[in-house]
This record gives sequence, structure tokens and C-alpha cells, in this order.
Amino acid sequence: MAEECTPTYIGRVRERFQGKWVCGLCGEAVKERQAREPDLTVARAVEAHAAMCERFNSTVRLNPKLSLASSMRDIARKSCQHRRRSIDGSGAGAATATPPSACGGDRLGRAASCALPYV
Repeated sequence: MAEECTPTYIGRVRERFQGKWVCGLCGEAVKERQAREPDLTVARAVEAHAAMCERFNSTVRLNPKLSLASSMRDIARKSCQHRRRSIDGSGAGAATATPPSACGGDRLGRAASCALPYV
């Protein structure tokens, strides 16, 4: 905490984030989001981060186990999409991925190196 919450400091923060009072951690998240999406305005980045925080507070804080399951599902879905792109020839690692039919619908594909059978 290098700075105190003086009126000058608060004014600078509000000026930087379109009139919103944003903590340092959220400010960094907004900057990171803008770095990933350069055409995103500060106001839209702040709105997107606020919506993400709202979703977090309404799910993770209420039921952490359900949130973990949902997060694992999202990770598996992204991994499957990544493998599908690799198979289509747009990325490396196509030799170790499963065929596209294994990545369809609700089923999860496995890498060729995985020896565990489906249960």
C-alpha cells in the first residue's frame, strides 16, 4: 500500500476508469482484458469485469463445489476445442490428439497416450 486513499488518488482512479472506483486488483484485471482485446474500451472492460465478479459472487461463494465442477467442465471443453483445432491442421500436436468424433457433444476426448479406459 504505497498510496493512501486521498481525494487526489481517488480522483485519478475514477478518471482512469470512467468514473468508477476500482481497486488495484480489479484495475489490473481490466488492463489485462484490454491487452487481450485492444479494441475494447475502458468502460466496456470495467463492465465485463464487474459482470465476472457478480457471477463469481453469485456462484463460487454460494457453492464452491458446484463452481469447481463447472470450472473443470469448462477446462475440458476448451481442451477439446484446442485438440480439434490441432487435428484440423491449424496447430501443433495433431499426432497425439484423438479423432474429432471423440470431441463431440458432451463426451470428452482422450489423448492417445492415455491408457485409462472409459468408465
